[in-house]
Amino acid sequence: MRILDATLICLTTCLLVGSFVWAETGTEFSGTVLTVDQSTGKFAVKKEGGGTRFTFTANDKTKFHGTGLSGLKDLKKDDRVVVLYQVQGPQYLALNVTKQK
Repeated sequence: MRILDATLICLTTCLLVGSFVWAETGTEFSGTVLTVDQSTGKFAVKKEGGGTRFTFTANDKTKFHGTGLSGLKDLKKDDRVVVLYQVQGPQYLALNVTKQK
């Protein structure tokens, strides 16, 4: 019985920790900002040297990093950025946006 209890506790802990780690991970996409729409919280980024373009959604949990970048309001066309995002349904949700020099 003790082995079963210990196994269940260990399994529960692993699942909780694994869920937390998974929630904090994402995919990186770097490129140049094409458009920023403050009213919808969306911005489009085009990959350097390629044709790939993603439109990301920023929300109140999105973190912004880099010189002069504290929020979506500071993001401008032609800024070079790295976006850490997760796909949630039909949206590419931006977790972190880092402005490059």
